[in-house]
Amino acid sequence: MEFRKCITNLDKSSYAQEKSTPLDTRGFMDCSNGINPFGMSQQVHNAFLEFDIAELNTYPKPAISLKRVIKEYWDDVSEVDERQIILGDGSIELIYKINKLFIDDSSSVMGYSPQFSDFVDDVKANGGRYESYILNGSNNFKMNPEVFIDMMSNDHSLFYIDNPNNPTGQVIHIDDLERIVKHASELGRPIVIDEAYGDFISKSNSAITLMNKYENLIVIRSLSKGLGLAGLRAGYMVTSKEVSHQYNKVSNPYEMNSIARHIAEAALKDCQFMKDCSKKIIALKKRFTESLEELVVVQTDKSVPIMTLMHPDKSVDLEKLLMKHEIISVSCRGFVGLGQNFVRLMIHADVDDLIDRFRRIENEVKYTC
Repeated sequence: MEFRKCITNLDKSSYAQEKSTPLDTRGFMDCSNGINPFGMSQQVHNAFLEFDIAELNTYPKPAISLKRVIKEYWDDVSEVDERQIILGDGSIELIYKINKLFIDDSSSVMGYSPQFSDFVDDVKANGGRYESYILNGSNNFKMNPEVFIDMMSNDHSLFYIDNPNNPTGQVIHIDDLERIVKHASELGRPIVIDEAYGDFISKSNSAITLMNKYENLIVIRSLSKGLGLAGLRAGYMVTSKEVSHQYNKVSNPYEMNSIARHIAEAALKDCQFMKDCSKKIIALKKRFTESLEELVVVQTDKSVPIMTLMHPDKSVDLEKLLMKHEIISVSCRGFVGLGQNFVRLMIHADVDDLIDRFRRIENEVKYTC
């Protein structure tokens, strides 16, 4: 059989596939998942119990109810038309289909690195080339919008930014984000703002607040992270009516299953849950990061539960070092611009235990460097 060369030549580096987790993880702290360390809200639990299982015997009902809830969720910061909202089986499925709309063998896509590696892989799987502004370790990998804008050109078919960033957890301010979106608009090119971790930051910093100013803007949201629903595979996208019209040609009306639609409504209505979680995450992340002396915390935002840690010795496999102390993390060897001495770590709800384990790790670092 003959497959497309862009597929056979692809060395897929998804961190979701390369976990070397031991079979028996009793006593381990799992800090590898980019999810809410406090789970899901009580309203979500109640919604599961209220779901009518008979609905599984039919196709999902029209999505107008959920789209109305999404619209109301954004009403305090942006006017979103329900025709601008598209549902998806997780944010990654939305990414796959957006790339299908804009990328072919002649396409060049620009992002910045490190960022969500599955997006990069999918660009290549569609035959496109991925170019990036690689963040500089000399300023602790902080994103510089001016450098990004200077690198943008109409040779690029699509621009991509994840905000908050995966794996660092840093956040681009909405003013800087708008300058990037505006420049993409002036070049006549679409730009995807992937806000998978967006529920951890203020809605006023979401690119959705720019939606009615820029026709080229595509904003992707996930219910997997902040709302704690990773197992449901639910996400949505807000974009222009023109993009929505074309997107529907490569999609189907039954994106997001009946259970996910029902639960998503409950999760989005419970705004207090995320407010409470955000306060806890900020406090825990502050305590943890301030406890570190030897390992470096890459540029990150206090409200986002993920962060990137760097071991000063490039020869050290930091994921393995943490595993020795029964901490499960994500190696950053698959992220462009990083290496084996970096890991992505999610703050754990039991921060005291986490700090104790890292004290022992840092003692090792101190005596080996």
